[in-house]
Amino acid sequence: MAGFQGSLPLMGGLSVRHPRPSDEEFLLGLFMDARPWLAEAQAQQDRDFIRTLYEQQYNAMRTGQETRYPQHLDFVVEKTGQPVGRIVLDMGRWDWRVAEVEIHKLARGKGIGTDLLRSLQGTAMQFRLPMTLSVSETDTRVHWFYYRLGFDLLVKSPPVLELIWLPPGHPGIQHLPPQILPLALQRGGAA
Repeated sequence: MAGFQGSLPLMGGLSVRHPRPSDEEFLLGLFMDARPWLAEAQAQQDRDFIRTLYEQQYNAMRTGQETRYPQHLDFVVEKTGQPVGRIVLDMGRWDWRVAEVEIHKLARGKGIGTDLLRSLQGTAMQFRLPMTLSVSETDTRVHWFYYRLGFDLLVKSPPVLELIWLPPGHPGIQHLPPQILPLALQRGGAA
């Protein structure tokens, strides 16, 4: 994980910090809540087996992020000092890549995700950098969320859609460095 010495001004009483060892249970819980199908697939198995399955998948995801985004920043998102989510960012030369966003199930629907992404867009705007991410092709609820925040389709690469947000005043996709499209296709992953 890359060292981060700056700050990200966030709206709505949000702040971010690097994960601590004491956050592991919270982060695993976020991972589990976002992937209920793992438990459903093994409904006949005992709780220990399901927990082990989640832990293995969680560790595989973290290893994949380390490989795919070696300079990523991994943050716990807090609202008024309480952990409410996680975001993984790759603040690259050509774009800011949102590699992962998860908001705790009890904190969803309260504008936290919107405040978080709008805050990041505000900072990216200062650097005139686009933001990119990918979403599952079939999760239309997530499509709506990102489209509402100004993200547009960059590439359809089943099973994901690559989305892009361009800051106001940006000359447009046709003026992006050629590195953006290949990077978007290579990086993949779902946010």
